[in-house]
Amino acid sequence: MIARRHNFQRVYDLRERVLPHWDDADTPPLDDVRRTLTARTVRHLGVTTARWIPDYYRLPKRGVAELLDRLVDDGELLPAAVEGWRDPTYLHPDVAAFARNADADAHAPTLTTLLSPFDPLVWDRERASAVFSFDYRIECYTPAPQRRYGYFSLPILHRGDLVGRLDAKAHRKDRLFEVKSLHLEPGIAATDDLIADVAAAVLDAAAWHRTPHAIVRISQPADVAERMNRHLAH
Repeated sequence: MIARRHNFQRVYDLRERVLPHWDDADTPPLDDVRRTLTARTVRHLGVTTARWIPDYYRLPKRGVAELLDRLVDDGELLPAAVEGWRDPTYLHPDVAAFARNADADAHAPTLTTLLSPFDPLVWDRERASAVFSFDYRIECYTPAPQRRYGYFSLPILHRGDLVGRLDAKAHRKDRLFEVKSLHLEPGIAATDDLIADVAAAVLDAAAWHRTPHAIVRISQPADVAERMNRHLAH
């Protein structure tokens, strides 16, 4: 089993030393595991099609449609419909009331934060594009001259929308959180509220890295960097 990681490398050890209290007799049947993880995936994703489910917990793709049908028949999932989506769509009963109230703005999102490139919200590129019209690719494996947004760009979640991305680096010795570049999505208005919220998210990330000073070098639109830096300097 994986005991720990070091410099992105997995370090393995014997199972009895990693999980000394584990008993193989406690392992649930495989079909139960697939049912539970599939239903849990639908709950986490909010609303989803069959093709976006397996990758969440790295489950097999074969048989997922039939499993979803059984879960609907058993009342563990609900069929749903999303305008513009052709494939069958599924919803977990736990979020059904939330979905019914969404049009009434009863649950207006307020959070603004920076996402990891490995966050489930953006990990599945097809789903991120279908749900948020956000085309995201991590570029750390792309040759530098071919990068559009930076080595390790972080998606910006702002009040329920993915509004842009920024490429950041924490210089811990200098106590500086450097935003090398920040790009807003086309059509996103750089309002004062958005600038203030994103600046606060940057400062939260900077504090987590113990780099209390933050700066934005360049941005698109160009004036966003200057406006952000006024907030970051306070």
